[in-house]
Amino acid sequence: MPDFPFRYVPGCAVEYRGPTHTLGGRWVAVIRRGRDRSDQYRATVPFNDGPDAAAWAAVDRFNAELADPVDRWQVLGAALSMDGGDRYSYPVGPAGL
Repeated sequence: MPDFPFRYVPGCAVEYRGPTHTLGGRWVAVIRRGRDRSDQYRATVPFNDGPDAAAWAAVDRFNAELADPVDRWQVLGAALSMDGGDRYSYPVGPAGL
């Protein structure tokens, strides 16, 4: 059996961050393409916008750096709940994936 998945679908991790003294509650989304900070595409939206909006904001940030608009990414499906409500994983990638 191989040590890697049969089919790979990129993901976007979205996590709720509670309010602080200076910021209200918010959703933070991250797409990681490597270990370096420059390979991370991060977006933050207010809590009321919801986790879906955070995932789309991270995808928009990733798409802003693409040279060819044909390769634009999108959110491909429904969120997977990681812990019952505070963390989600969204499948993302090109439309033809």
